[in-house]
Amino acid sequence: MNVTPFAILAALFIASAAAAQSSEAEAVDDAIACLQIEDAGERLACLEGAAKTLKVTRVVREEQTAAAKENEKANFGLAAADKPEQVAEAPKDFGDEAIADVRRDKDGKRIKSINAQVVEISLNSMGRATVSLDNGQVWRQLDSDDKKLHFGKRERLFTAKVKRSAFGNYMMTVNELHRTIRVRRIK
Repeated sequence: MNVTPFAILAALFIASAAAAQSSEAEAVDDAIACLQIEDAGERLACLEGAAKTLKVTRVVREEQTAAAKENEKANFGLAAADKPEQVAEAPKDFGDEAIADVRRDKDGKRIKSINAQVVEISLNSMGRATVSLDNGQVWRQLDSDDKKLHFGKRERLFTAKVKRSAFGNYMMTVNELHRTIRVRRIK
């Protein structure tokens, strides 16, 4: 069996997420149990311990959420074959992407668009654009899109907005040119 570094990281992420959830639940249970202690000093010490555990689990959960958002941002626009395999975070989440309500909820939280500085634009012999952005993404104009981007002769800084369209495609607007083209991400 060939184990990739990504698989190891994914397993660690899942394990830490599960540990954070169980630790949080245990800390809440501990805090509730602390309320039964009659001695005020002991009760306070018990509650402080539970609060510290809750604080740590919250930090872990926030870091995991931030990492997931960064991962989504880095993979914005990539075809499914180019994206890392989606992994269920916990056994209870396995297969939930097939449930319409869950899918709608996840779609509602997805990034809808990005804005970036254009680093390089090149045109092929058919006049189709390939646009490199400062975030490392490279987008190519679809062959079926016949719109042309016209650049002046002088050097100019350009910015672009890439957004999802209704049918899962992507549209790029080069803001300074006031032109929108249909694109797909190639890198």
